[in-house]
Amino acid sequence: MNYRVVVLSGVMTALLGTVFGWGMGQIALRQRPSQVQVNMSQPYRTLYGRRLIWFGAIAGFVLGAGQACVLAERKKEKEAMEKAESEEDYS
Repeated sequence: MNYRVVVLSGVMTALLGTVFGWGMGQIALRQRPSQVQVNMSQPYRTLYGRRLIWFGAIAGFVLGAGQACVLAERKKEKEAMEKAESEEDYS
């Protein structure tokens, strides 16, 4: 397994997750007159937005690294099966 690919994939999806979390934080904190929302103090609003950003980044890293690991494992299994099939053909 190539750990550089796993880390790079995790970092790239963490960046996408960060953007997604930031966007969700902006949407969640937007005041709309048609919805009933409790007014939050400014420090809590900042903490709430940062929490969503961190959640997006961590979720993105875990999903990206996991996907890279699964793809690497599938490739490894495919190569092992092809090797076993080629050995059976020569037997």
